[in-house]
Order: sequence, then structure tokens, then C-alpha cells
Amino acid sequence: MGVFALSDKKILIIEKASELFAKNGFDATSVQEITDACGISKGSFYLSFKSKESLQFSIFEYFSTKLIDRLGNIYQMEIGPRERFEQFFVIQFEEIARYSDFILMQMREQTSPINEEMLGLLNDMRRKAYEAQESLLLNLYGEDIKEHMTDLVVILGGIVKGYIEIIVFNKDTLDFVGLAHYIVERIDSIVNGLSKPFLTTELLAGIGMCEGAHSVTAEELLKEIKLVKREIADEDLLISLDVIEQELSVTNCRKPVISGMLSNFKNNERTEQLVKKLKMFLNGLK
Repeated sequence: MGVFALSDKKILIIEKASELFAKNGFDATSVQEITDACGISKGSFYLSFKSKESLQFSIFEYFSTKLIDRLGNIYQMEIGPRERFEQFFVIQFEEIARYSDFILMQMREQTSPINEEMLGLLNDMRRKAYEAQESLLLNLYGEDIKEHMTDLVVILGGIVKGYIEIIVFNKDTLDFVGLAHYIVERIDSIVNGLSKPFLTTELLAGIGMCEGAHSVTAEELLKEIKLVKREIADEDLLISLDVIEQELSVTNCRKPVISGMLSNFKNNERTEQLVKKLKMFLNGLK
């Protein structure tokens, strides 16, 4: 679900409800209070969401999609790999700070158990964040760190987690740009001191953080292709993407056609992750 695919009414309900949940708590907030804040009827609410619980899931989905969309826009910025990596952290910190009251409420009340749908959403977000980190790390430090990628992602996750907790629990605003710069400097030191890898990619795949744990669908690829097409200007690449898009849109796509198109994307930073996913998709075809 892309953020911009939602209707204005749904976005209004999500934004107002998240404010009320953050202020009053999930259980203490009624559907009537939400509709009053939005200036709509209860009937209109239930045309958009089946229940308050389904609304809560949509709030998480909305927040996570918004974050992933902003992270995807990093590749449109005309900046170097170091500044791009710093922006990766700045965007995360900004979005978490924006919804920190809602996150805090969720942590305190533990309003809903982690069901299969929620687990799928969380794993998808973690996997996309992993892919973004992998791409940014490789662009900044080069292919030599590839064998250390799993360790770097885990170390980085531990560092960022501590700062996120400060952002959520502390109302004082941090300098996110300065913090991102500081974190990247610490990663410089870690990369310079790397020796023998400790963890393997398979361990992250086991907890849904990287591509080994995820089956890529044609629908997911079509969505990503639309995003990539908005961010590149090369006519040959756009034609290749059009061909791949057409193949993925039919039931029995032609594997050789897609494989042939992939050779046109060599050494293109923006399409690197898309190409990986396309190869995974092709490997899964009979």
C-alpha cells in the first residue's frame, strides 16, 4: 500500500486517530471521538475501516510506507554516497520523532498482539531497510566490505536502536543531521577495523531481514519499477523497464525476455536492488 494510493479521507482518519491514540490511549479513544475529530459520520468511518483494530494496523502500514518512500527518494538527491548515507539516518529519526507519542503509547499499552499480518508488515519493513543499508554501505565503502555486511548491519542496528529510544522517550529535540554525521564517522572506524567476518547472511534471512527470507512477487516488482522509472532519465533503461513491466503484467511472463533486459542495467546504482529482486523472481519461476 503506497501512501499516495490512499484516499484523502483515509489519510485524514489515520492522522487524526494517531493523534488521539497518542493523547488518550487506544482503548480510551472511541470511534465517535475519531469521527468527530475528522468531521465525518460513523458510516463514513466504517466504509474506510472495518474496525478500530483494522485502523490501528493501517496506521502502522501508513507510517512504515511513508518511511520507506522517503528512504527511496534518497537516490534522487544530487549528493555523494556519504551524504546519502547520512540522509538515511536523518529521515528515520525525523519520522520516528514525528510519531514518537503514538509509538510510546503503543509500547505502554501493547494494544494488539503481533499477528501474522503485522509480522509480515514488520518483516517487510526490516527487509527493505536492510536492502537500503546494504546498498548505501557498498556505495560508500566499496565491494571489499561485502563479506562483512551482516556484521555491519547488526552493529549499525544496535547503535541506531539506542538513539531511537532517546528520541522516543526524550522530548528534547536532537540535532538529527549532527547525529547522522556522528554515526557515519563511527561506522568509518568500524569498517577500518574489520578483520574476519563473524555472522553470516543466512542468520539474517532466518529472521526475515534480508532477501533469502522473502519471496518476490510480480506485483511487488511492478510497484518498484514505477518508482524507479520516476527517478531515472536514461532512455535505454526506461525502454528496458517498459519491456520488463509488460512481461510481469501477464500471467505467463517470458523468462528469457526479462533476463535479456537485465544486462542493460550494469553499474547503475539506482536499479541495483531492483535487479537483485528480478533475479530472485526469475529463479523462482518454473
